[in-house]
Amino acid sequence: MIMIIVSTQIKKSAARAFEAENIETADFTIAKPEGFMTPIREASDYEFEAYSKDFGDKDERNVWQAQAYLSVSTNSNFAAVCESVKQQSDVILSEKISENAPGDEKICLIESEKTEEEIEFYERRKIVESRQQKIYDLRVTVLKSFRDAYSSKIDELINSFRLK
Repeated sequence: MIMIIVSTQIKKSAARAFEAENIETADFTIAKPEGFMTPIREASDYEFEAYSKDFGDKDERNVWQAQAYLSVSTNSNFAAVCESVKQQSDVILSEKISENAPGDEKICLIESEKTEEEIEFYERRKIVESRQQKIYDLRVTVLKSFRDAYSSKIDELINSFRLK
């Protein structure tokens, strides 16, 4: 009986990890969509990261269907970061730069496709330069074959990301 209770509590806790959640830090806010989990790590290279619950199929079975990472740099040039992102892509699907965003921010939105280790990805980036000259690079990558399934969740991540 105790094993059943413990097992049920573990399952409920695991399910909560994949619930939608608004994440707020001293510098930004972002909405983690349902079906994504934020890993708990002592040390990470990212200010925010999240992974889909599910993995790809066949040759992509060891790759998350979707991943999101937020990097922050302080000694970077906004235009150079945007250009570097474009250089790393195989195909640029769209690019939009806003120099006069709210809060005197610069924002670059890039939509692209690329192949890594023979796996095709669809990627959206939201690169923001803050008033403090910090560069925030939100990268959302989805296995190309799952792009349509994650379309609304990608939009939620990109559109909800705001600096304070």
